[in-house]
Parts: sequence; structure tokens; C-alpha cells
Amino acid sequence: MTPVVLYQVNVLSKMRHPNLITLVGACPEAWTLIYEYIPNGSLEDRLSCMDNSPPLSWQTRICIATELCSVLIFLHSSKPHSIVHGDLKPANILLDENLATKLSDFGICRLLDHKEDSSNNTTICRTDPKGTFTYMDPEFVSTGELSPKSDVYSFGIILLRLLTARPALGIRREVEYALNKGNLKTLLDPLAGDWPFVQAEMLAHLALRCSEMSRKNRPDLASEVWSVLEPMKALVE
Repeated sequence: MTPVVLYQVNVLSKMRHPNLITLVGACPEAWTLIYEYIPNGSLEDRLSCMDNSPPLSWQTRICIATELCSVLIFLHSSKPHSIVHGDLKPANILLDENLATKLSDFGICRLLDHKEDSSNNTTICRTDPKGTFTYMDPEFVSTGELSPKSDVYSFGIILLRLLTARPALGIRREVEYALNKGNLKTLLDPLAGDWPFVQAEMLAHLALRCSEMSRKNRPDLASEVWSVLEPMKALVE
């Protein structure tokens, strides 16, 4: 098996979370991993309604955002090592038969040591920047320093895509401009149904905070982001 495949086996074989894809087995001869079957494809496919699949409702999108936040909190707080996914994007977020989130593709994830005198979010490692550019933390790109806050940046861009279904490139600037002009409704994806504007505006502001250029200005997932998303999901359900 390649080092990348072995790395995924090492990580996923030890992790269990309802929103994390389950590794079923591996075939060393074919350098292949075997995962649970996820019938509804990726979030990327569903946002574009690929193969005439029905659009995701705004209620489902709130649930997806909350579930993704939950599994990221789980990974970032895992012991003895914090796990940073490093390549968060809609193509790596799969949806099961109930449209529940299953985070996948840990090929470039990193394990970070916890520091006794530091929060998870300030623990970093130095590595060559890899991933999908439009979702990559700008500080990671410029410095090679990867941290849990790098996943927070990607999460913010995904939130903006859940709201608008627009391409990731330039989406932050578009939403920020629309908010400043009071025109957010014109950007919301109409295929999601009639977004409740208060919730949509809260999500937009939260997404912009998560995708701040500077790592230090991004919110903590467990203490700040979760406190916004979890009540929304409870209201929807």
C-alpha cells in the first residue's frame, strides 16, 4: 500500500463518529480501501443537482452544516492527537440514505500534538500546502502552517456554498458585499426553498467569520460556531 493509503487506514480504523465515513476494510494487493456504501453521492453533486437529483432543502443544508461542525469538533479534540482534515470541500462530504453527513477522504490529514499550555486551535504543524485552492486557508498557503483553524476556514466557504450554491471562487467577497448592501436574499439559492431570512443572515455572518483571512480572527468551532448551529438544527427538526 502507498503511504497515503496506510495513513488513511491508520486514522480511520481508530475513529468512530456518526458523521465520519466508516472504513470497512482494505485490499493491500490492489492498494484499495473499502468504505461503507453512501448512496446519495457528494454534497458537490447535490448542490449542482447532478443527474437530476432533487435539490437540498434549506432545512437539510442547516443539518449538514451542523453535522459537519460536529465531526470537526470531534476530530480536532481527539486524543492523543488532534486531527486536521486539511482538504474540506463539498466533494469530500458524502450524504447517506437519510442525507446525513459523512466526512471522507483523509489522504492529506495531519495529526497534531496537543500542548498543555495551548488550545487545539493554536497547535500547528509545518507542511507543504496541499488541498483544493479555493477552500484552502490563506495562512496555510502563505506559511505552510496547518492548524485546526485551517479547517475552520474551509468550513466557512462550505457554509457560503450551502447558502448560495455558487462557485467557491470569489464567493466570500460576493456575500460580504451583498450583506453590506442589504441584498443577501438575491444570493440565496432559490432551489433550497424559502430560506428564513434571520437564520440565513446569521449563517452568512458566521461563514464570513470562519473564513477570515487571519487565523486568529476565526471563531472556535466548539464554543462559538456550535452555539449558533445546534439551536438552528434543533428548530428545524
